[in-house]
Amino acid sequence: MFANPLQLHQVNLLKWIPILLCFPALYASGRINKETPVIYLPLLFIPFVVFDLFNFFYFPFIIVLIIIGIAALLISRLEAGKNLKIFSSVTLAGIFIYYLLAQPIILEQIGFGRTMNGEFVNATVLWNPSEEGLKPLPSHTLIDENNNSFDLESITGTGKTHFIAFWATWCAPCIEEKPTLDSLKQVYQGEVEFIDISIDEDKDRWRAFIEKHEPAGLQLISTNVNKTRRDLTISSLPLHFIVNEEGEYNSSTSLEKAVNILSKTVK
Repeated sequence: MFANPLQLHQVNLLKWIPILLCFPALYASGRINKETPVIYLPLLFIPFVVFDLFNFFYFPFIIVLIIIGIAALLISRLEAGKNLKIFSSVTLAGIFIYYLLAQPIILEQIGFGRTMNGEFVNATVLWNPSEEGLKPLPSHTLIDENNNSFDLESITGTGKTHFIAFWATWCAPCIEEKPTLDSLKQVYQGEVEFIDISIDEDKDRWRAFIEKHEPAGLQLISTNVNKTRRDLTISSLPLHFIVNEEGEYNSSTSLEKAVNILSKTVK
């Protein structure tokens, strides 16, 4: 929903963009209302509800945006001291840089797409931190075919290696890799626990696919796609998590790379 002249991949998931929009908007509002009594300044935050249209109006990220807004107002106010303005500026820069570097920055070009292995085609990857290093598996609730809740964090501390595949029925590359994934499940049967997580909005379509193909492993689906994408940092599909026995995971969009990571993890 954001204007995207740079052709940024998954632009509506990049958190640094609303931060970048928030600062000049609140700074300009602060300058325009420089003579307005401080008691009325909270009214300038009412337009923040627009972030709900872009799925950024949620806790705790909305707190980050409010902090950005307050810092911008402090910088714009004449009565704010020099040290307070410096502190606000450093805070702004730190928050922006953190979110800028925390998510992949990928520029789409003409003919952009993915290969069977999940590799980007006709794209410039500036950086992709989501595929580097181990991260702790967060708590996130999903449901199974019988609408039973399942907390993803519950697989930590089980002493087992897990392979999690994120997919959707509308995702062509996800469907194309299903046969390879089925073979992988057979190879590691008894050694690795497999979980398939769908981010379909249409649960009936997901259930129909599951009933028709009867894939091995635990089948789960998101109850809130936007929250799942945010909590698990899913910027594209397919995506694979290789979770070790300590509950730490490495991720890869490429199934081939994920298999290589898995082979090293189970040794």
